Amino acid sequence: MSVIFSHQPNPKVTFLGAAGTVTGSMHLLQYKDFNILLDCGLERDKNTVLKDDEFPFDPEVIDAVILSHNHSDHCGKLPALARKGFRGQVYCTPASKDLLGVVLKDSVNIQEKEAKLRNRTKNRTVPSQNDTFSILDRCVPLDYGKTLEIRNGISLRFHDAGHLLGSAISEISLGKGDKVFKITYTGDLGRFGLPFHTNPSPVPAADLLICESTYGGKYHDNEEKMAAKLDIVMRDTIKRGGKILMPAFSLGRTQMLLYYLETWMLQNKIPRLPIFLDSPLAVEISRVYKRYNKHLSVNWNSESENIMILDSWEEAQTASFHPKPAIIVASGGMCEGGKILSHLKNHLDDPRTSIALVSFQAPTTLGSKLLEKKPSVYFHGKSWNKWAEIHEIKGFSGHADQTDFNKLLSPIAKTSGHVRLVHGEPESAKALASELSKLGFKDVKPVRRGESVTLT
Repeated sequence: MSVIFSHQPNPKVTFLGAAGTVTGSMHLLQYKDFNILLDCGLERDKNTVLKDDEFPFDPEVIDAVILSHNHSDHCGKLPALARKGFRGQVYCTPASKDLLGVVLKDSVNIQEKEAKLRNRTKNRTVPSQNDTFSILDRCVPLDYGKTLEIRNGISLRFHDAGHLLGSAISEISLGKGDKVFKITYTGDLGRFGLPFHTNPSPVPAADLLICESTYGGKYHDNEEKMAAKLDIVMRDTIKRGGKILMPAFSLGRTQMLLYYLETWMLQNKIPRLPIFLDSPLAVEISRVYKRYNKHLSVNWNSESENIMILDSWEEAQTASFHPKPAIIVASGGMCEGGKILSHLKNHLDDPRTSIALVSFQAPTTLGSKLLEKKPSVYFHGKSWNKWAEIHEIKGFSGHADQTDFNKLLSPIAKTSGHVRLVHGEPESAKALASELSKLGFKDVKPVRRGESVTLT
């Protein structure tokens, strides 16, 4: 599929990613002769259609990018966009801009390594760190609640999405006078009642609401249930004299997890154990969190004395073989890469060990395979015995569940027009569509890649 650009008298949105899946968010908004990308994310699943450096359009004709937040499935393709000729502006919140430099640097490093493995560096289409710098130079920070006219007749306002530090719901107005079109793009929405990131702001009504659907029809465990389950896992592991391995995404999930581990230990909801952090990226990200602590709903000290940071492979191995029970939080939320792999190699076949999966496990990932009722798992060229106990601790997600969707969206059911659901597996998107229809939304549909909607 290739997008054909033409003058659009009315706003038109084409869904180019995160359509029927939870990766690769990218939606093209065309209005008159102005072209805006809503997010520019990497695709990371078995159904990947586009390579990391390919686009279904000419990046040179993109005038602006509106960035919802800094997870790589929403921003990771920005350096490739710059490499292919994008010279517009990137609009994001100030915290997102500060996080972007850290996240894109890591993302480009990973893409370069993968390209070498695939022998794709000869034509040098893979983005470089210079492309990251180009994107950062083009960032225009916009505070929550302030309106910015990004072009004559096109204005933008951000609202706190509560999903991540700096995450934003985008309220876009197009046109002037009697004919103004409103588009709301939720990005990824956060949750109520799980303190760390702020509660999401009210979602603005719109002629077109583009809404994520990751946990449509599903419900998260509450804080008490999470703590109780983790308490059992930890006490059983302590009795066996083993380690508790906790793979976690470096951005957002690790920071939240560390806060709750320390808080629950202080509240005697879980046993007190040493906590080792093996994630250089999470350490860098936590420094940004410290600068924006006032934007969190809790007072979190990212440099707690209770958390021992592992700065080298040697330190990580020493911690991994620490003689007493301990918690090791390591990068690689789905166990597809990151520091968690070396700890899995050390302990997966140790029956004293517990592996607590606290992140979303996409189908086909190593994390999802660990959850399967099979005696072994294959990775890094070898079959490994699954003698460790595998547990899934649900509830740490930063995504809205069905209760949150109802609370956020029911107030605008009667005043909104079209609703298009993105960033969700088909089952979840279908479930959310059904619930939103019950709330009173008139036109609710999960999208397919390449579909468009034009406002009239």
